[in-house]
Amino acid sequence: MKFRFVDRITSWESHARITGLKAVSFEEYSLKNAFGDEARLPEMLLLESLLQLGNWLILLSTDFQQMGSVIRIDEARFHGALRPGCVVRMAVAMLRHHADGFELSGEGRVDGRLIISGLGCLAAPLTVADYHDPDDLRVLFSEIYQPSSASNPSPGMQVAASGGIRSA
Repeated sequence: MKFRFVDRITSWESHARITGLKAVSFEEYSLKNAFGDEARLPEMLLLESLLQLGNWLILLSTDFQQMGSVIRIDEARFHGALRPGCVVRMAVAMLRHHADGFELSGEGRVDGRLIISGLGCLAAPLTVADYHDPDDLRVLFSEIYQPSSASNPSPGMQVAASGGIRSA
């Protein structure tokens, strides 16, 4: 079984940046109220959403020849909860790419409010065909890619000239 935590890709630029969405339905299995807390997507699944979006950037930038395996995350911060009915707008920037890896940073916002940020994610390149059928991934991409008509990836987020993410 495969778990997908990116519902839509709204824009991408090879070896530079990608934006996408993760919607949280009221029926998500992971929203159980633990210890009486309000329902929310667990923080690790929110981080997984951001990492999967970064992996899409690697896949697209290498024409589905490489994918990333996370080997380091310098910093991941959770600034709020992702509740049922919310949509997180995510942006990931590729800061560096070399033969031995990709360095990424990203963030996610709900209604312009920062809820997750990550810096210094290092992903080692892996050959896609060793793990997935590249043609299946191309089909999946064709289903989830819906370009945004807005020039800015999402409210409150802009990709800086340096390749990093900054708040507007």
